[in-house]
Amino acid sequence: MKQKIPSENVAIKINEWYSKIRRNQVTDAEFIKAEIQRDFEEMEEDQTVLLYYSLIDFRHNIMLRDLKPNDAIDISASLSSIETKKEDMQSTQIDEMIHCYYWFFKGRYEFKQHNFNTAITCYKIAEKKLASVDSEEEKAEFYYKLSEVYYHLRQNYISMNYATMAINTFKAHETLIEKEIYCYFVIAGNQVDTMKYKDALKTLQFALHKTKKMDNNHLLASAYFNLGNCHFYLKHFSESYEHIQKSLSIFKKKNSSYIPKALFQLMYVCLKQGNFPEALSFYEQGVENAKSINDKSHEAQLNILRKIYFDHGSTEEEFKYLENKALYADVEELALDAAEYYNKIGKLEESVQFYRKAIHAMNINKKGS
Repeated sequence: MKQKIPSENVAIKINEWYSKIRRNQVTDAEFIKAEIQRDFEEMEEDQTVLLYYSLIDFRHNIMLRDLKPNDAIDISASLSSIETKKEDMQSTQIDEMIHCYYWFFKGRYEFKQHNFNTAITCYKIAEKKLASVDSEEEKAEFYYKLSEVYYHLRQNYISMNYATMAINTFKAHETLIEKEIYCYFVIAGNQVDTMKYKDALKTLQFALHKTKKMDNNHLLASAYFNLGNCHFYLKHFSESYEHIQKSLSIFKKKNSSYIPKALFQLMYVCLKQGNFPEALSFYEQGVENAKSINDKSHEAQLNILRKIYFDHGSTEEEFKYLENKALYADVEELALDAAEYYNKIGKLEESVQFYRKAIHAMNINKKGS
């Protein structure tokens, strides 16, 4: 009789798989996953390892949704299945680690759905169990994800604190330069939010310089996009257009889920330049792409710009969607832009309504809701 593969050996291989996922190494991750699936056929029974596999597979598919959205499967149903298995676990050291991963990965999933308040709740539960995770790299990645979600909720100083905690670990390891660069993106985003635009520009130029030395097209596209976005707030619209176009070109080659975001920003830039025909073209491309990957957030934002600058129609449905998702930072920015535009073209009643909406969103952001 053929000897069974020890479950500990498979668990070690799952660790290796997770390491590839954390570094967005899609091909290597797919290869190791296939090996693990073959090993399961001859592995001794171990429900803990099977649950660990389910969690890492969930994380694998989150990665695919970012980098290869056409290859990603619908993973919403797998959460309840993992939850059921998790409740049957006993409270041991390894189970505590699995609980930590569960809440961490669930937080990442909710973040991708733009449910930022739910994401924070998940992350904070995971943070209480972080002592069960030995890797300093994983702890740093956790702090980075917290900095990211707090940035999206305009909790800038909390975000900067977590980003600083993360970057200190990433800087200490040459193999973690990619993670370090992502921290610079978040730091620069917070600098933009607090109107330190020149500081943000320096941060992003440094990040782009480091990125160009790496072989990572997704990271390079993100660096170009963030730099273009910073130029947008500095009203350097030509530079903004140039950098975001570069990012879009790379995102399209990779069929990235970030395409609608880049198209939205290019539409915005063209509107500021008074180039309405090209803005409309970017709108049409953006809405089509957003619908194809079910990116309702950017679909709503694209429709808001169209209704403000072209149709002068009601945007209530789109703003309500953003508010329901707690995207008050986007509500504030778009409502303020609408107010200023309507004031410019003499639609004063509409302008006042949008100023009120912007102030309401700003007050919610200040309260940290």
